[in-house]
Amino acid sequence: MDSTIEVLNLVELGGIPTVSCEMSDGNLAVGNQEGIVNIISPEGMVKESFELEGKIIGLFEIGDNLIVGSSISGICGFSKEIIWSHELNSGCEIICLSGSDFLVADSSGALFRFDSDGDLLWEKKLGQMTHICSNDEGNYSAIALENGDFIMVNNSGDEIRTSQAASDDIETISSMIFRSSDVLVVSRNSLGMAIDDRPENRIECWSIQKGQIHSCEVDSVVNCITPTPKGVLLGCFNGELLELQIDSKGYNRLSKFDYSIKQIFPWKEDILVGSWFDITRVNPNGEIIWSLEHIGIVEKISSIGESRVAILGDDKKQHSPTPIFIINPDSEIISNEYNFEEENFNFDSEYSGALSVEEEQASSMKPLLPPDSSEIFDALDEELEVEFSLPVVEVDILEDLSQSARSLNLPPIVDVGEDMTVKSDSDGTAIVLLDGSKSYDPDGTINTWSWENDSDKVISNSPQVKVKLSKGVHVFYLTIVDDRGASSKATLTVQVL
Repeated sequence: MDSTIEVLNLVELGGIPTVSCEMSDGNLAVGNQEGIVNIISPEGMVKESFELEGKIIGLFEIGDNLIVGSSISGICGFSKEIIWSHELNSGCEIICLSGSDFLVADSSGALFRFDSDGDLLWEKKLGQMTHICSNDEGNYSAIALENGDFIMVNNSGDEIRTSQAASDDIETISSMIFRSSDVLVVSRNSLGMAIDDRPENRIECWSIQKGQIHSCEVDSVVNCITPTPKGVLLGCFNGELLELQIDSKGYNRLSKFDYSIKQIFPWKEDILVGSWFDITRVNPNGEIIWSLEHIGIVEKISSIGESRVAILGDDKKQHSPTPIFIINPDSEIISNEYNFEEENFNFDSEYSGALSVEEEQASSMKPLLPPDSSEIFDALDEELEVEFSLPVVEVDILEDLSQSARSLNLPPIVDVGEDMTVKSDSDGTAIVLLDGSKSYDPDGTINTWSWENDSDKVISNSPQVKVKLSKGVHVFYLTIVDDRGASSKATLTVQVL
């Protein structure tokens, strides 16, 4: 049975939501790509809003203060109004709650720790970071680097433990979380360039005191990890929902979805799974209770109030903001199936629509021709000579084609060349030229150029730009817009060895 539930509220905020945070008063703070933060009630009413410069990177609450990270403005504290702010020279790339403090990574590879008042406690240069997580107490944190390494630090910034990626392969970390106060669960992935017995996708468990205590191979990249009393739940890129229990050598596959799993959200004894456009409630045995389709691709699931959940989605159309769904996961389940019951009709022959006996006899007889029908047939047999004169229309085909082409406005052609593999210098870095100068517009001119990195940060507005890269795999995007508003986008991958 295909079952679903009703949506309680659709909240139209405008913009593309990126992050959200449940607040202690039951409201929900939502940040979007345009730098606007809205605070909404469980009923979907906008209570407050304010705006920063740049994309909203992260939101969380410490005490009565809402901490906000922006890609351009840096960080700030909000309580009815902005009570403090701290600019970062390289913007805010990642922001993470760490006990009563918080950690911030910028695009230059620096890690900062601030208290709830925005005062800097320490700063440490680590390199380009992809993930940060802390335990609930905030005395231990883990930082994943772009080259596949990760580092554990204490609340003073001292390194406690380091795990380096394999030197003969390219490795990345796709997700990590503290399952308990001193056990870190890491999802590690490699490109499989080295032919050996090492698994390409694996889950590693690390203890602060003992180091690595467990490893388990999985079939796909793990997008998200959610701790449970028994172990962890894993949401995979291939749509698998896996359960990994403490001290187990393998995993248990609970369910398989058609698309990649974005988030696993605990709800009472069950979980809510965000996969593509769907939010699905799954019980501990992996059975689906209901499934709800969102207008956009599900990006974030957050609590709002005591019994409600907010679903943030993105339909990936920059001009079409997607509303926020507010639901009660315990709402009455509605079946999408319809039982058709055949009605018992008692037809009366008088009104049945059938032919009478006389009508049936008349219909079986040959039609009677009128007396003058022979003259009509003779006229039809005569040969008719008809001359047709086609009107002369002067058409300029080339001019029509030219006007049609101008009205269509062909999109520009992006040319960033082939993906590159370069060797690093003695300092472990390489300078690479990103060249999109061969791009062109077949029926106009290119007005704007925009190079972005894989964190959606604009690094240049020129056709060519030189970048200094560390070892690893780097992804860049070039977007060009022509003089009539049409745009095209291309991707370039650079591997530094």
